[in-house]
Amino acid sequence: MRKSEIKNFIFNNRLNSRRNDAEPGGRDVAAVFLFIFLFPYIVSFFFGNVGRGMDEGGDTEQMEADAGNGASELFREDIDKAEFIVCNTTEAGMEKMPLETYLVSRLPATVPMEYEMETLKAQAVVLRTELLRRYYDTRDEQQKDGKCYIYVESNIVQTDGAFYEKCKEAVGSTRGMYLTYEGCPVRAPYFAVSAGATRNGNEVFGNQDYGYLKSVICGRDFTSEDYVHSLRVSRDIFMEKLLEIEPEAVWEEGQTLEEAFPMTKDRAGYIAKVDIGGKTVSGERIRMAFLLNSSCFEWREEGDDVIIKTKGVGHGLGLCQYGANEAAKKGSDFIDILNYFFSGVVIEKTE
Repeated sequence: MRKSEIKNFIFNNRLNSRRNDAEPGGRDVAAVFLFIFLFPYIVSFFFGNVGRGMDEGGDTEQMEADAGNGASELFREDIDKAEFIVCNTTEAGMEKMPLETYLVSRLPATVPMEYEMETLKAQAVVLRTELLRRYYDTRDEQQKDGKCYIYVESNIVQTDGAFYEKCKEAVGSTRGMYLTYEGCPVRAPYFAVSAGATRNGNEVFGNQDYGYLKSVICGRDFTSEDYVHSLRVSRDIFMEKLLEIEPEAVWEEGQTLEEAFPMTKDRAGYIAKVDIGGKTVSGERIRMAFLLNSSCFEWREEGDDVIIKTKGVGHGLGLCQYGANEAAKKGSDFIDILNYFFSGVVIEKTE
């Protein structure tokens, strides 16, 4: 899809009523989306090294002189010539930059820089897709002066040396590429390590609008040093946390943990729901309450304590970065990777 075509597509086509009516609602589903879009920002090992910032400034003549060099032209892009502008709000204020320039600084904040180049390329496409989806959802409010504005609040990481060059290559070689499903930019979640398989989006969100998020096997994720994690808490602290979620929570004397709080798993092994005091609570809300690595967990009693064992890191939906990197090591390119983790999608371009 050319740049002019995506503009016409975005402005002249409205979401059909099925997609509007299917937006996830309720606090449990909102909890899933909270982790989809925020969790990657708080996992410390996602972040790249901080160093000298990207080259900024430079006069127009220098930019024109660099036109023969694709990478230089791309990453010193004139904001006046860019169609999609990211307005990123940080503690220091709002900074505006072309979409592709923003992606170079955003990429190392979302994926380990030591990963294979094809993994980084896949991640760049996922990030671009997420931004275009954000624009698509609010497009009536964010187009002016012939520009398409995308408003975000996110951290960016300034890198130098090899990391900077890798970011430029990953973004530059996938320039403009994004994922669509049934003609719309998709929501493209990503996470660090699976519990052995990714989750089914329709199953998680309880509707049929996420057919591109099918459960797939990640057969090598068990080799990650972050695959398994255990948390020990006292029974008193355990109950305090549950009472914060559901004030009617009760663990009666003589009941086993499984009897007091029965759980239901989805097909990928993640906790779909927990019965607490007669109320249904999502596994993601449990995860948030105890700051667990994932909602693929099991718990057991040990004396006066409760041991919670988790598998994987992240919500389990979409691109599994560790699994993608294992595939890249075996020769899969970024298109193979994206088609594996996002079923039935089409890769299109903004220009």
